[in-house]
Amino acid sequence: MINMLSHLKNKIKEVAVHIWNVPILFSFIWSVIIVLFVESLSRHSVFGGIEFLINDPLFFVFNTLPVTAIITLTYFVPKRLFAQFFVTILIVAMGVVNFVLLFNRTRPFEAVDFSILATGLSLVKLYINPFEIILCIVAILAAISCIVAIFIKSPKSSVNVKETAFSVAAATAVFSAVFMLFSACGFFPYSFEDTNEAYDRYGFLYCFTRSIFDRGIEEPDDYSEHSVEEILELIGSDKTKNPKKKPNVIMIQLESFMDPYLFEDLEFEYDPAPNFRLLKDNCTSGVLMVPSVGSGTANTEFEVLTGMCLDYFGTGEYPYKTILQSKNCETICYNLAELGYTSHAIHNYTGTFYNRNFVYKNLGFNTFTPLEYMHSYDVNPLGWAKDYILEDEIMTSLKSTKGKDLVFAVSVQGHGKYPEKPVVGESLIELNGIENPAIKHQMEYYAYQLYEMDDFIGRLVRALNSFDEDCILILYGDHQPSLSYNEEDIVYKDKHASEYVIWANFKLEEKDRDIESYQLTAYALELVGINNGLLTKLHQNYSDNDDYERALQTLEYDMLYGDMLSYGEGHEYISTDMKMGNKTISVTGVSYVGDIYYVLGENFTQNSRLNINGRDKETLYVSPTVLILNEYVPVEGDTITVRQITNDNALLGECAPYLYSELGGTDVTIPDIEED
Repeated sequence: MINMLSHLKNKIKEVAVHIWNVPILFSFIWSVIIVLFVESLSRHSVFGGIEFLINDPLFFVFNTLPVTAIITLTYFVPKRLFAQFFVTILIVAMGVVNFVLLFNRTRPFEAVDFSILATGLSLVKLYINPFEIILCIVAILAAISCIVAIFIKSPKSSVNVKETAFSVAAATAVFSAVFMLFSACGFFPYSFEDTNEAYDRYGFLYCFTRSIFDRGIEEPDDYSEHSVEEILELIGSDKTKNPKKKPNVIMIQLESFMDPYLFEDLEFEYDPAPNFRLLKDNCTSGVLMVPSVGSGTANTEFEVLTGMCLDYFGTGEYPYKTILQSKNCETICYNLAELGYTSHAIHNYTGTFYNRNFVYKNLGFNTFTPLEYMHSYDVNPLGWAKDYILEDEIMTSLKSTKGKDLVFAVSVQGHGKYPEKPVVGESLIELNGIENPAIKHQMEYYAYQLYEMDDFIGRLVRALNSFDEDCILILYGDHQPSLSYNEEDIVYKDKHASEYVIWANFKLEEKDRDIESYQLTAYALELVGINNGLLTKLHQNYSDNDDYERALQTLEYDMLYGDMLSYGEGHEYISTDMKMGNKTISVTGVSYVGDIYYVLGENFTQNSRLNINGRDKETLYVSPTVLILNEYVPVEGDTITVRQITNDNALLGECAPYLYSELGGTDVTIPDIEED
């Protein structure tokens, strides 16, 4: 019996070694194993890879072919085992990242995640607890140790150049042929309406790779000066000069905001969103179809501000991270500027996220107030700034100019990941209808965040109602929350469905309508008789036409990637000289008490850092009017500035320099210290 087992063991080893020494055979078998494992991770199921193989065998094979080609290349490396292990670890690591992201934000791993990595690192503590962070570090160190150990111990294998070259050529040829066949037969989708569904349908490796190379808008087949002129003739060219109403326009994009009563079969202890529901019942409102599910705030924002549809862009693309880094385009900011409006952006999160501190200039904003320019704010138990702080910033923006204003605010309080267990400082709204205790706790936590966000809505409406200028308020959710539920669990049966409300402090006709997020701005402006902007006119005058989508794609391509035929020769949007913050930060003096030096001024925040003669100094924030200069004694002629620094050490802006004079420093009591 022992001899038989030993013989069988030797036979299996002999076969395995034989397969390992046949490049094309081993590469294909090993790639199948890798894809099975990665797809199981993607589906959060032990048998997820097998399900993918059974349900979509063509795309399963397609996902294995590029991996096969890559593994055949390892046969050119003398330390073949090390090379194969390295390739395997790299692909599996990507699968693990995708697995983690799907758990924490519900959106899969995409190429754009690399471009937001710097800011994303500051989000880690909000998504992953300390124990999980330690596990990640241990796993990374273990992987590196294994790679080093295998490199050292891996034996050298002889390289059969001809056989390897043939295998690489064959694997590459098969992959290329299948790719061309799939393309010719229309197997590849033009775009992904639901990214999560696409990753399940077409496979992680295909979708992730597509997110790397698929960028921009494909040129329409009939793109020409004639086709553009035809569209312009149909939508009209007259601009609004004297609208029937010229109100201040306030737009609030509410993070993960969703009417909780849209969840079927749930009973809440009390109504988490009474103000929003009251507005829905008495104002213009409707379903708003957004481009993202569970995350993707910047893309809903892009559609609302520009009137452009993301369906025509690349897979998983964020225009804020691609074309808008270097290109201007039509937005509500530029359109309303033609009527004398000043545009303000506000976001109670870091100003560098999605490069808003640069992109907003290209979108036409005149000011941008991120969290680093706000003081006296509170955070929720997960560390997100509470939305109540936006009320004061919005009213400050409206009062900052004599003319009319556009205020665009992006909230953050409702952001996930929502806790499955109790966390310090939390409040819950109890509910019935969910049996799973972890999911129940998430929903109860989320419901209370909605309650506080809704309270902000109520207070803002009251403030605007008493404001002495006409105002129109547009409220909408950027996407549904990252909670565990199915489409069948919600009233609209669609995870892309959000809602919007349009309220005004003057008489405004109620006209309910279900729309896409890229139509929202045009629809709101239509209610007050404003039609400035080509895309605004397209949405207002042409949305019922059969060629509407073709016209929209043509104009989007023309404006961002084409010859700007729609605007005529010489037209160009100019980036604004955007001011950071609506309140001017300034240094007015330096005083001391004993050996402690106080820098006095206005509008300091927790992110203010003193800089003397070009060098940052240790700073202690006391109040909006007082900073303490630590471990430095200023001397005659020092140039003092205050810089606004993000938590990831990016510079957002700095105040005008203050020249220190020792005659100005006196041993006095510091006045007006306003404790936070």
